[in-house]
Amino acid sequence: MTTRKSGQSAARRYRVYIIAVILGAITSGAALLLFSFIVFSLKLPVSYSGFFSLLSFGVGCLTSGFFAGASKRQGGLAAGIRAALLFLLPIALISWFVGGFTGEAALNKIIIAILCGGAGGVIGVNRNSGF
Repeated sequence: MTTRKSGQSAARRYRVYIIAVILGAITSGAALLLFSFIVFSLKLPVSYSGFFSLLSFGVGCLTSGFFAGASKRQGGLAAGIRAALLFLLPIALISWFVGGFTGEAALNKIIIAILCGGAGGVIGVNRNSGF
């Protein structure tokens, strides 16, 4: 028994993930603005900005995974990881061309995407109320 219709377009099948990536980007941008304001207002050293940048990326992956898991209503771990890795893809491509997606930085982003996306997907599937 398949759930996929033969006439269903690719955009329709992946619409959940596209929306999840967009919501993750919006949330990540908002978190980055908030953390930038915190660094500025508390007069923290600029060296903290890398940590807050990764934290905002994690928040975006969590949001992306949450939306994917909540929309799919099953397989939240896999859906969340897929959404977070799709959220990571444009960031990785841009960083790779600029030269910042190598070594430890790349590994950190991949690990954060998998952990936060998976956690968001599981939380999204197990939430109590509807969207």
